[in-house]
Amino acid sequence: MADSTVVATRRDGTIKIIDGAGTPNEYTVAFETGDFTFAEPKADRVVIRDRGAIVGLRKGDDPVITGSFSVHMRSLTDTTADNLLDNIYNRGFNGSLVSTGGDGFEQFLQSIEFTADTSGIAGKVYKATFAKCLIELGSMSESADGDTLSISFECYGGITYAQT
Repeated sequence: MADSTVVATRRDGTIKIIDGAGTPNEYTVAFETGDFTFAEPKADRVVIRDRGAIVGLRKGDDPVITGSFSVHMRSLTDTTADNLLDNIYNRGFNGSLVSTGGDGFEQFLQSIEFTADTSGIAGKVYKATFAKCLIELGSMSESADGDTLSISFECYGGITYAQT
């Protein structure tokens, strides 16, 4: 079967942040700019040599997967309702979220689910779920066209892809 000929656009995308509770809490990112990015590098390489000649190649350390996205800033905190920054820092109204890290992971981690829904034209929904992500505010910038929060993340649990 051939690859799809339908190109996904930023109108197809959705970002959710999901905690590790038994019934997970989901925060759907709103007012995003449509610039979600990530890199999935392969494992480090260990070159095996015999007196300088390459005789093999082995997998080394797992990479840290990184990514980012931007949203239009609407609030920096909110004690009465969901808020992006409170969600990623597990504070304020969102202060009872559960880390997805588990044993061995001290920092507060969550999953990120990126969905590209092309079902209206191609009949397909694609998802990339990033596990055990350390999410943080990379920067905030002020602009006449609207203030922007740049969010960055590091993923320590890999990516799972799905298509429906």
